[in-house]
Amino acid sequence: MSMIIRRYDIPISYRWYEIVIEVEKESGRRKIFLDSALKVEDQVYQLVAHILDIQEGTKILIKDFDDTFGYTVIVGEKTLDQHIQDHSLTHTTWEVTLPGAAKTKVVANKEPKEETVYFRGKKLPGIKRTKVLAAFCDLEWKYNEVEFKIEFRLERTWTETLVMDKTIVDHFQPRQG
Repeated sequence: MSMIIRRYDIPISYRWYEIVIEVEKESGRRKIFLDSALKVEDQVYQLVAHILDIQEGTKILIKDFDDTFGYTVIVGEKTLDQHIQDHSLTHTTWEVTLPGAAKTKVVANKEPKEETVYFRGKKLPGIKRTKVLAAFCDLEWKYNEVEFKIEFRLERTWTETLVMDKTIVDHFQPRQG
């Protein structure tokens, strides 16, 4: 059976949610998952628009936009693309693979003075700020035997780099269908 799968990553504050839409082409059966939990199961032609409630009162609107199984995702009152762009003005995100192959996201406030970092879905307590100068600072922590460091540098604008065990981690690229 042929299956079409669409994936969307949606940031809300320090958390990232995943919406997965699965459509069986032959039967027309559609399933919508929010973080792996089944939220909607219906026929493709029954869904004109569906609203999912998630954290902090944020509503996500999913609607068909054509008969090629394309979808528009609206977060609050913004398109997903605009919502992600707005989120990236205040937060930066990386996805890391921990020993044992578990994936998790590291989300940092872009304002280095805030010293706010979320790791494995929780705010890191007692994060250590090192090398503090006007144009840069580092935030460091350790998880099990893995060393992490976020380097904030002023190069026309602030840039953020995550280093995990002396290896630079690429910024997370959200999926939008």
